[in-house]
Amino acid sequence: MRRTFAASVILLASAQPGLADACKEKFTQLLIKGNDGQPAIIHITSEPKGGKVSKNDFFFRTTGHWMTVMTDPANQPISLAFNNKLFTSSDEGKSWKKVRDMDSEKNRLDNLKNQEANAKTVKKATCDEEMLDDVMHDTVEADFDTVGQYKSSNHYKYWVNRKTGWISKVTYESKSSGYESFTTQLLKKAPDLKLPMPD
Repeated sequence: MRRTFAASVILLASAQPGLADACKEKFTQLLIKGNDGQPAIIHITSEPKGGKVSKNDFFFRTTGHWMTVMTDPANQPISLAFNNKLFTSSDEGKSWKKVRDMDSEKNRLDNLKNQEANAKTVKKATCDEEMLDDVMHDTVEADFDTVGQYKSSNHYKYWVNRKTGWISKVTYESKSSGYESFTTQLLKKAPDLKLPMPD
């Protein structure tokens, strides 16, 4: 009996590094790939330490075609990216004013490169499970640092729908010199999403 118990303990201990590595790899892939660029509507709540909470809805159709609508505080200009241009609207989308040109693909590649570099700093990854909206989700969380021009220490947590693989929720805790914030994102699939296409 003692030998069986000892063998079980040894087997469990030897399995832990493998589980930890698998969890770290899962977090790394989520950090880099997210929901793989699928159309989505994202409800975002930002809570800066010592500052005012703000909320916005982010509508993502494809790389370079997205829209941000502030919901709190309300009555703010809407931002829209389309055809490598950034637009703004102060009349709820009835008319659009071009702000500047942009290179959406370059921005995507730059962000991907930055996240790949950040992913090399991932540590303390843990995996678990949790019900979210009555659906079982796998949770993955870890610490990492940003290593680009903007330095910060971060703790992210992902809720991944076990059946579909969709990231349904993410929380971001970020700390940098003189600034701390906590952000929550709730993500919904939007395969039929349509956005304005100004000239």
